[in-house]
Amino acid sequence: MSSKFSVIAVAFIAIHASAHEVVAQSPGKKLLHATLAKNRDGEPATKFRSDSAKIYTFWKGDTLKAGDQIRAVWIAEGIGYTRLKDAKITEASVIAYKPDDDGIFSVARPKGGWPIGNYRLELYVGNRLAQTLKFTIESDVTVEVH
Repeated sequence: MSSKFSVIAVAFIAIHASAHEVVAQSPGKKLLHATLAKNRDGEPATKFRSDSAKIYTFWKGDTLKAGDQIRAVWIAEGIGYTRLKDAKITEASVIAYKPDDDGIFSVARPKGGWPIGNYRLELYVGNRLAQTLKFTIESDVTVEVH
């Protein structure tokens, strides 16, 4: 009888703990939300010039936990004449101290300017992908043909 009770108690605890985790991360809530911007003023953008000094992302937590690691991974999806695919440019991370913590990540222009093409920023909370932001680097010159 004692072993039956132990099995039932363990099963109850496991089910109860799993249900609590589901409630803690409700389906409609994201861990964080973010936008890309051309400057520290934070006006959202998804297209940048190849001479842009920096590209910023502003993030704000929705359901973070104290101690969560927020990691930004900047990736070139297809750039330049070679169309280099999914090459990591750089990454950085910070630790969240409260559920609605916020911050800024940025990446500086490479020497010689940004290669024209498609890029993305992946934001992780721990090892979990929380948001992907896609952006484009465009030529500095617009040519009009008449």
